[in-house]
Amino acid sequence: MPPDVDDTWDRIEAWLRTNAPASDEHLGIPARRDTIPPVAALVDEPLPDDLVTWWRRSCGTTSFLAGRLLTGFAPYSIDEAVECRTMMLEIAACDDSELADLSAEPAGSPCWHWLPMWVPIAHDTGGDLLFVDLRSGPERGCVTRWYETEFATMDPTWPDVATMLTEIADALEHGTAVDGARPKVLDDGALGWA
Repeated sequence: MPPDVDDTWDRIEAWLRTNAPASDEHLGIPARRDTIPPVAALVDEPLPDDLVTWWRRSCGTTSFLAGRLLTGFAPYSIDEAVECRTMMLEIAACDDSELADLSAEPAGSPCWHWLPMWVPIAHDTGGDLLFVDLRSGPERGCVTRWYETEFATMDPTWPDVATMLTEIADALEHGTAVDGARPKVLDDGALGWA
């Protein structure tokens, strides 16, 4: 059973409030309930419960520098996620002849094109993204990295949003590494990773 997103988010907020107040100050406000169904309609797939729960707790950040919550990636607001998805479909989509085949691949499968059933959830400043893969299969809902130069050719980073947030919470509370980076508080009171 995946970890409880509400409990995990409480842990993250408590740690940020105490240790990295600049990052805590820039966490996004909860998404309004009416803003989430249009995203599911846009991708023509139901959104995973853990993603919806996270967005209902906090959606995006108000400053990238203070919002590098996800090992250097800043969470997107819903509007930013939709804007990013639109942009990626314009610059990195496949042609119609490949779309059906790539869409039929199981979630987590490598891909060199941006697919319509991917939901971007976070970004860094170098063109890399985190997205939720909504293709079918046992890894549906996995969180994968889109690399500007390598695309989505690596294995998923996390099996789901809930696990991603739990690893972040554990790293914050215990100083452990996530994907080779440990949390640290910068001089300005913002969270960083090194």
